[in-house]
Amino acid sequence: MNAYSKIQKSLSLFMFITINIFFYFKYLSKISVVWGTVVSLLYIIFMLLLIKYRPTWKRKTVTSALVAFIAVAAVLLFFIPKELFTADRWLIIDLFWNSVSNDLYPYAQQTAIGNYPGAMPFYFLLCLPFHYLGEIGFITLVAIALLSIYFYRKSVQSYTLFFIFLASSACIYWEIFSRSTLLINTTLFSLFLWILNAYPRFSNRMWLGSALVGGLLFSMRTVFVLPLIVWGLYQLFHEKVKPLKLIGWGVVFLLAFAVTFLPFIVAYPHDFWEINPFLIQSTLVPSIFIAIFVVLAIIGSFFCHNNADVNFFSVVLLFGIVTVHVITAIYRYGLEAVIFESRADISYYIFCIPYLLLILTDKSVAVKK
Repeated sequence: MNAYSKIQKSLSLFMFITINIFFYFKYLSKISVVWGTVVSLLYIIFMLLLIKYRPTWKRKTVTSALVAFIAVAAVLLFFIPKELFTADRWLIIDLFWNSVSNDLYPYAQQTAIGNYPGAMPFYFLLCLPFHYLGEIGFITLVAIALLSIYFYRKSVQSYTLFFIFLASSACIYWEIFSRSTLLINTTLFSLFLWILNAYPRFSNRMWLGSALVGGLLFSMRTVFVLPLIVWGLYQLFHEKVKPLKLIGWGVVFLLAFAVTFLPFIVAYPHDFWEINPFLIQSTLVPSIFIAIFVVLAIIGSFFCHNNADVNFFSVVLLFGIVTVHVITAIYRYGLEAVIFESRADISYYIFCIPYLLLILTDKSVAVKK
């Protein structure tokens, strides 16, 4: 049965609350530590009450609320300056495409605060239309719309909870108005993996198409290798997918992924091996921990008995590796510097949000036999 256990839901709630407390406390404490503390406590109480009573609205009401949420956010993007936040992902996207226009190797360029473009090539291609529009923030609204469409197919209670969780999350508002782009990354790859739950029933054409799409989507952030490992090994050992079929799928997947780097390898062969997104992204977490989490993903996949376990273990890995990034920064710079000087990038926790929404809004609970 693909249902989440009580402990999985409880731990998911803990992760979801923790992520949003980081955002509420960090940004409201810029006004006053008291404000940050009080709002954080109120948020915890609100979340506990939400989980206890699990309200249900009419489906049309939820849809109208989501449309209004997206519309209001779109309007506010014209009035809230992107420079208000320290996040510079919008600037890196502009830098990347301006460098390409000027025939410069984009991964060697730096922003004013010394950041290099660190995402994979398909990520920047995905952002190109919004770069030309002049508003990167719209891409996060697209992510919210995609998640809304997915959850619309769920029960009306799950759909209601999805909206309330979303609209009460500080990390979502930060993501929109800082013009960050993490939510679209994790939304696309999460939806891709959820759709792949139907993998054994795919026709040959769908099988090939999913591998091609997956390779392109993987060309955004290397952290997605963790849920990919869990899914792949679960398919192999529990869904009994033929090894050669899964290996063939993986080869097509990797070829599609590799193709996204060819223009840079051909045009800038020396520069590419000097600095590339693999090297840049690997600096966020010490290499030893990356290896440990890959091993944990491999081992943990053997304990997954259904898709619910796959989703839960995937989000635990994502939450864990981002926490290592935060703890490493605390060790190096101190807790105060991490909270108030952005020495650690807590926005990476947004990678967990789609999975946590999926688990927390699910109304079924696994029963032990």
